[in-house]
Amino acid sequence: MAKTDQTTLKLIKEVQSRKAEIEKVKKPNWQTNCSFSYIDKSTGLGGSGAINLHVCSDLSVLLNIAAFLDERAKAVKAAAKLLEVDSPPAFKWNGYTAKEWLDDLKMRVAQIQIKKKEEKLEQLEKRLNKIVSPELRAEMELEAIQAELEE
Repeated sequence: MAKTDQTTLKLIKEVQSRKAEIEKVKKPNWQTNCSFSYIDKSTGLGGSGAINLHVCSDLSVLLNIAAFLDERAKAVKAAAKLLEVDSPPAFKWNGYTAKEWLDDLKMRVAQIQIKKKEEKLEQLEKRLNKIVSPELRAEMELEAIQAELEE
């Protein structure tokens, strides 16, 4: 196999690996209800203006939510220390811990950023397909057939 084919094959496998990682993020396991509100509904005060994390694509909004949760959690911990509470309850916002909210926020940010990564991978894949030699293409097809037969 020519050196160009070896490099091309290596790059094709890298692109496929990255595409597999992207698929994992496309099917998230959410930990919250993904309906964030700056008003804690668990206090009974109600409030509207919930932000649906499933559709929010504004990174500044997501960053502000993360900052808000982080600061609130720190403030509650500091208040417990000030009041000398021996075993303070875990900080929760609208029924979920800060960690659960932050994990979901991370997932949403990853989903937003994945779109850009997907587009880049598609462009790279097209460019790689243009330079694949007939010999390498035949070898790749044989490998794919062999893999299918082993299933």
